[in-house]
Amino acid sequence: MSMHGLSTSAALATELEMRERALHTAEVRADRQRLEALLDEDFSEVGQSGRCYTRTQMLRHLPAEGAQVDIEAKDFVVALLLAQVRYRSRYRHAGQADAWAERSSLWRRHGSRWRLCFHQATPAR
Repeated sequence: MSMHGLSTSAALATELEMRERALHTAEVRADRQRLEALLDEDFSEVGQSGRCYTRTQMLRHLPAEGAQVDIEAKDFVVALLLAQVRYRSRYRHAGQADAWAERSSLWRRHGSRWRLCFHQATPAR
């Protein structure tokens, strides 16, 4: 596991990776109380499908999913981040609009300046 950005303690990195991996287990995914403890009130997800999910939707979906899913994860990176910006956008080319995309940007402060450190666009559904 590598750590980038602001100084991040090994203990914090280990704890966050452990929590992330817990969300991948059938045991935690089937336990609504444990999910409620791990998912923030403002939780949202843009899934691999491009669909957006709320905390309420995930609390309903994950327990129903049961043990049908086996998740393999690797190459964890832990970075302390200060701001996330989420939005929908689409490009226009010669007056023609492309499809909408769900976008997420992560910003980190360096001295008195903010700099973009990660951006993802996923086709919206």
